[in-house]
Parts: sequence; structure tokens; C-alpha cells
Amino acid sequence: MKYLAKPIRRPYFKTNLFSILVLSLCLAQSAEAATVSASAVIDWSTFKITAIDIGNGLPTLTWSNQYDNSQVNNGYYNNAYDSAANWSSGTSTTESLSTSTYSRSASSATSINQINANAALNGSFPYQSLSASSSSQRSGSFTVQGSGLLIFEANYSLMGDLGASSNASASSNASFNLSYYNGGNSGSVNQNVNRYLSTGSGAVTENDILSVALVFKDGWSGSFSANTSASVYGYDYGTGGGGSVPLPGAFWLFGSVLAGAASLRSANTMRRMRPFAEVAR
Repeated sequence: MKYLAKPIRRPYFKTNLFSILVLSLCLAQSAEAATVSASAVIDWSTFKITAIDIGNGLPTLTWSNQYDNSQVNNGYYNNAYDSAANWSSGTSTTESLSTSTYSRSASSATSINQINANAALNGSFPYQSLSASSSSQRSGSFTVQGSGLLIFEANYSLMGDLGASSNASASSNASFNLSYYNGGNSGSVNQNVNRYLSTGSGAVTENDILSVALVFKDGWSGSFSANTSASVYGYDYGTGGGGSVPLPGAFWLFGSVLAGAASLRSANTMRRMRPFAEVAR
């Protein structure tokens, strides 16, 4: 008769095991969080203009105007902009958004020492997309006395990192643009350095020199600009690749109900089987 007791214990064991599995599933979440960042910097403390005589005397330039501007864009409508009519005042823009699960930020600035742009996403944002971008520019117009080659150069650095995010991109950019005007004639040259990261790309850190040059003749006009930009984008499909993915509240409730039902079922099973167990003894 002792074997009659085995079926009594099995239902109880199975239902309680089921409860444990359900609760474990409810508690299981991905702990991974998205960290996406990008930045671009032109080191203005290293900026210089070199004049080279090509046989007609050493050229010099006189600035007629100078402008700075910086701007940020967090999403489609959250924008900020700042400008200055010279290179000494500087500009600064910052926008950020923080919630209980993620943060989004962008900033840009111009100063005596730097022209920079930054953007970053951090946290978890299941089933939605986030983006942030920024840019800054220093520009001016000038006239040239004498004839010769003018070289504009400065150091720059770019950075981009997707962290462990599986659905993200980051872009950083630095550029120089130089143009001349002579009546109906014109010409331009530029150097543009861009580093774009997409899913699967490793982190990037780059340091080098931006340099542009043109031959100017006496009385010609010119324009110059130095630019930086940074942008990030991320989308979390709920797989854990773009950040931690909290399970929906309905799933937690459903799991709790299942666990409770399993416990009640096991208790009812024991009560119903108790008379048979006593007879078996």
C-alpha cells in the first residue's frame, strides 16, 4: 500500500516546481544598458595660418568679419541655438532629458581654445528610438594683401562608441573649408573627416591635423570655416541589445496569477487525496 502514496506527492511536486519556474521567468530581465556616444573637437589653441611666398611677396590677410554658432537637437522639436559676432565671446548650447530608465544629451560650444560637439544616449528604452545631435562652427571672411599661398591648420580629435548596443549608430565629424573670390572667378578646397559607427563597429578615437591651402593674389577675398558635429541614434527592439528590457506589467501580473493558481491547485490536490491516503495506510 505504500506505493499509493507516490501519486499523491508527484502532483504537489510538479505544481510547486511550475510555480518556481513561472516566478523565475517573471524575475528574468536583461541587465544590459545602452551607452552610445560621439564627440568632435577642433583644438583652436593649435590653429595657425601660414603664409608662403611664391615669388610675389609674402601675403597677409585682414579679417572683415567673424562669426561663431553652436546648436543642439534632441529629437525633432527640442532645439537650442547660440551665436556670436566674433571669435572671442564664444558660444554654448546644451540640451538634456532624463527619465527613470534613460538619459539623452547633446552639447556644443566654441571658445578661445576649442570648437566642440557632443552627443550621448544612456540607459534602457525598450521599443522606442532615441536620437541626439549637435554642431558648432567658426567662420569668417577676409581680404588678402600680396600674393602667395595661405595654409590654415589645427589639430582635431574624433570619438565614437556604441558600447554593447546592438541597434545603434554614432557619427563624429570635423572639417575645414576655404574659398576665394575674384570678380567672377572663385575656387574652394575642404578637408572633411567623418567617422561613422553602426551595429558591430568597435569604438573609435582619432587625433590628427586638419589642413587646407589656397593660392591668393593681391586684393582677392576669401572665406574660411571650421566645423564639428556629433550625432547618436539608438533603437531598442526589446531583445536586450539596445538596453535592459523590463517585462511588461501585464506579464508580471499574469505570472503572479499562474503561480498563485498553481499553489492553490497543489493545495486542493492534497486535500482531495488525503482520504485515499488514510485508507491506504
